[in-house]
Amino acid sequence: MHMLKTVWEYSLKTEAERLLHTAHQIAVGFYKVNNFVVLPYGPDYKNNSIITFPNLPYHKISRFWEKVKKVNVDQIPVVSPNGLVEETIKLLKEASLKEPDINEARKIWGKAQNELIDKIYEVIPSKKNAISGIVIYPTKFGTNTSFNRPYKYPASIQMYLREGENIYTIAEAILTSLTRHDVYERLGGVWQESELLVDWLVEFSSIAEILKKYDPKGFHHATIKYTRIKQRAGLTQKSKEFYKSLGISYMERVFDLKNDELVIQGSSLANLSNREKEILTLMIRRGSKLTTIDELAEILFKGDEDTFSLQAIAKTIQRLRDKLESNGISGSFIQTKRGEGYLLVN
Repeated sequence: MHMLKTVWEYSLKTEAERLLHTAHQIAVGFYKVNNFVVLPYGPDYKNNSIITFPNLPYHKISRFWEKVKKVNVDQIPVVSPNGLVEETIKLLKEASLKEPDINEARKIWGKAQNELIDKIYEVIPSKKNAISGIVIYPTKFGTNTSFNRPYKYPASIQMYLREGENIYTIAEAILTSLTRHDVYERLGGVWQESELLVDWLVEFSSIAEILKKYDPKGFHHATIKYTRIKQRAGLTQKSKEFYKSLGISYMERVFDLKNDELVIQGSSLANLSNREKEILTLMIRRGSKLTTIDELAEILFKGDEDTFSLQAIAKTIQRLRDKLESNGISGSFIQTKRGEGYLLVN
């Protein structure tokens, strides 16, 4: 049996970093495009599709929403522009929030950890001994969990764990951390496909038996299932109103063409190649219709079948997603329809 050490760490600094992580995903549109609802912090919001965010006077921090777009959320703890964490800590001090209560999850995890890690290694043998340790930052904000994505192993898995969550959520974070790089880089997958894989592992593989053994009353809120629930018009409207109160656009229409020039929320896009501009222009003009692989091939290969490559198309789309990120917009706005093409959610 593997004996790993789990460190639980909470401070105003870790909570401020979590707040900035959440603010970044709001600002770049990640939550909107993936059907998450953002609402003011409250203990009643518990399912995976609801993002809790504190309603604080962010105007006290100069250019707050512009600065959070530059926060690096690819690692945990996040990396922020100089001074931003300290200014955010001041806001949290003024709010006098209580420390998140994670005692129940911590107690059960202490009992289940070693057996569960062994089971994960059994289900995913290629990741055996990949985890060198686990660091959990309890929080009141954001999604139920967020985590780092190691590129090399063994590595420490670090995660934010929202108050009220359980060992199912911890297992979800570990599994996604171990598999996401492979889904993205080796399989050409996207966020939704990574989440669906882990939802299945947590609910239907032998890992589920270990979770139920140690937490029989626990429940896993499958991410994809809950973000696709349609009967949420009331919550969505509340979310739009909350965005407005925060002083940030809900992004009703993100991409547009003005005099044949590409713009995001009224601003020009930087650093796009001519082919990338042509692809994005086509996607905008297609509206809610799919941009097919054949259409993309015509742009990239100009009808030359000898140079056609699905991998080249996938890499071009990934570069385009990366450049959107550098322009302060989530790459998730371009979604993959495997085997068919790509859809711009606009």
